[in-house]
Amino acid sequence: LAEIANANAQSGHPYRLNWDVAGEELIYRSCGCADACWVAEVRSIRKMTVRATLRCDCEKLYFSGEKGLERIVSTNCNEFNQVGKMDLISKRTKELRSRASREK
Repeated sequence: LAEIANANAQSGHPYRLNWDVAGEELIYRSCGCADACWVAEVRSIRKMTVRATLRCDCEKLYFSGEKGLERIVSTNCNEFNQVGKMDLISKRTKELRSRASREK
């Protein structure tokens, strides 16, 4: 099942990642560059609004929180080029989101 889900995510189809925050879901989709271009969005299940985004543009890693202010968080996306990529995306999104909420 995991291989099927990864194949769908890599082909550009939205894929739900593990996300244990009540009322939210984490949706991943690939946009090209041999899966080095991707977007993961935390969405409110009820309102379907985007609450946070982590994305790689084939080169740099970007994060934006609820205010929508995107910033570069890494000059590369190498940390995700390994087995367990989807779990790493979920973990990194939580870390960045937590840090952003403390900076308010």
